[in-house]
Amino acid sequence: MKKQNIKFIEEFDPVRKRRMIMKSSSLSGIVPSTKNENGIWFESALERDFALIVEHNPDVSFFEDQPLTIEYFFEGKTRVYTPDFFVQFKDESGIKSWLCEIKFKSELREKFSKLKPRFKAAKEYCENEGWEFKIFTDEYIRTPFLENINFLSRYNYNDLDGACYKLVIRTISDLGITSPKEFMLTVQDAEFNIKGRCLYALWYAIKMNDIGCDLVNEKISMNSEIWLSEKLNFNLVDE
Repeated sequence: MKKQNIKFIEEFDPVRKRRMIMKSSSLSGIVPSTKNENGIWFESALERDFALIVEHNPDVSFFEDQPLTIEYFFEGKTRVYTPDFFVQFKDESGIKSWLCEIKFKSELREKFSKLKPRFKAAKEYCENEGWEFKIFTDEYIRTPFLENINFLSRYNYNDLDGACYKLVIRTISDLGITSPKEFMLTVQDAEFNIKGRCLYALWYAIKMNDIGCDLVNEKISMNSEIWLSEKLNFNLVDE
């Protein structure tokens, strides 16, 4: 069965210790997280979007905002730099931990010469720790994966019809690799409200990864390829 590989790309290959202030001029708040019980603080919409992507990356075991402050010497003065995020991966992923800076591409280009010394200090710090320093821009954060996360976030357990959920699992088990459109054809003669509940159950099953779908590379649609996930750890097929 297909396996999704969620990858981030550095926009540049560059050579929570800030005081948290609620800003009226920009978006700030907390993203609830199962990987950090305290939640993740963000100070911009782009940081929020990055946190959502990391939260839904199955290879990530833990992450936190503003994790540490790095001191460095530049132009005769001791200066400090607080990266935006620290991301730790599961051992089996084989991925080194990340120290991350989040910037809009336009801002990074405009201020890169000023930011370069702190990035250099962060890279050296990471080399000593066995980590990697990463810079991510909107180009590599605001992707189909983020759109899919936001789309699926509206489907919740409390509004789920359990019978329809079981029907989803059984039907896709029978169909093999299929699509939401083909699945809905199997319930085309059902009452309208049943069809609606079945589609809701399908999106929820994809959200929970009980039904597999490539959420990383393309925006989810009725024509997306879907399949029964290998991670399904309960028996709904033979009940």
